[in-house]
Amino acid sequence: MAEKKRVKKRNRRNIVRFPGGIQMNLGTALFLAVACYIAFHTYHYFTESHISSYEVEQGTIEVNTSYTGLILRKETVVTAEHSGNLDYYLKDNTKAANGTLICSIDENGNVSGRLNGAADKTAVLTEDNLSDIQGSIRDYVKSYQDQSYSATYNFKTDLSGRLMEAMNLGALHAISDYTDYAKDNQTFHLYRAGEPGIVAYYTDGFENVTTETVTMDFFDHSSYKKSSIKTSDTVESGQPVYKLITSEEWQIVVPIDSQMKVTLEEEGSIQIRFKEDHATAWADYKTGNKDGQNYLVLTLHNSMIRYAYERFIDINILLDQQTGLKIPNSSITSKTFELVPDKYFTKESAGADKSIQDGLWVEHLQEDGSYADAIFVPTTVYYKEEEEKMSYISQEGIRRGDRIVLPNSKDQFEVSRTAKLKGVYNINKGYAVFRQIEEIFSSNHYTIVKAGTEYGIMLYDHIALDGNAVTEGQMINL
Repeated sequence: MAEKKRVKKRNRRNIVRFPGGIQMNLGTALFLAVACYIAFHTYHYFTESHISSYEVEQGTIEVNTSYTGLILRKETVVTAEHSGNLDYYLKDNTKAANGTLICSIDENGNVSGRLNGAADKTAVLTEDNLSDIQGSIRDYVKSYQDQSYSATYNFKTDLSGRLMEAMNLGALHAISDYTDYAKDNQTFHLYRAGEPGIVAYYTDGFENVTTETVTMDFFDHSSYKKSSIKTSDTVESGQPVYKLITSEEWQIVVPIDSQMKVTLEEEGSIQIRFKEDHATAWADYKTGNKDGQNYLVLTLHNSMIRYAYERFIDINILLDQQTGLKIPNSSITSKTFELVPDKYFTKESAGADKSIQDGLWVEHLQEDGSYADAIFVPTTVYYKEEEEKMSYISQEGIRRGDRIVLPNSKDQFEVSRTAKLKGVYNINKGYAVFRQIEEIFSSNHYTIVKAGTEYGIMLYDHIALDGNAVTEGQMINL
């Protein structure tokens, strides 16, 4: 019995008792603190709005605007005075001096038949003809590019025209005796240029259009029709036989919007680029308005022969490159401000640190219509209108109906005028501050603004990418 009691006592001594409840040590506490910190900031991150920023940079936008213009020239359509067979001696789109032989009409067809026969029998080119054609071939070979394969067809057409001109003139000379006889019998008629000009063999009904008679209907390409004159070997009296462009001065009329009209308000000169061949030229210009549509009239004094066969032409208007601070258009917003005269601003000590600050003495309008005693309100100026001597101030501290007073004076001003400024929100310090901008030029995505303005932005400033998603003083969680 005694032995059993001794065993029970030993067993009780071997039992290890543990304290009840959760034991908190330093590691556990640190883990829980970190977990709470992460959870709080995760919640804060997903519930707070995030503002993307943009760093202001120096930039350039080339003002390069595309338009389709209507070409106007001084053009005269020459019609046939007789009916008969028609033969040409000058290729299309060629300069003709006064008296240059262009075509002939044979009323009975005898001379025309002899001409074709003579051209086949005496297909011999003179040295001048050969030299001219060889020069054209050399120029084409030198300028040939695989990317401009279409130029091959233009060259083929030009060369065929030169050969036709040379051979027909040679044939006409070969049967000169017979042609003299036909002319004497008034059945063979030569048509010569009545004045210097460029010969073209097409009509389109625009020959008599001027800058004063242009309407938007003329720019409807679907109704435009160009008719070739050289579609038949015969002609009826009264039908066109050729067209003569008699002046090197020509115009391009371009419909423009109001923004471009303002940009080109003053008359002057401007450079343009032709999309067809990338050639550039300087043109005098003026703007006008007709039936509510703005037009730009470009006047050129050379290079007309290059585009004598065109009525519509695609061009780029090359304005100056605009350089300044480049910002995205999405950053630009507007804000309404109160306007107060500059003379009411004074300097007083204010704030917890009693620092000297610019501000206004304000009598706030009460609900009962009375005014409270004047207090000094530190005021930020966002822009100054120099001509009117007015300052733009934020609406937060001073509102419409409040009265501004000038110390030691009876002068007072009731705040009643508001105006909007265009600008961006600067977020350099972690909160949004409106900054006024002065636009120089704007494209589809970016705007160039003036640098160095007193109330504007500076190079490398950080601004809100979405200006409409920010308010004045908002804390920014970047």
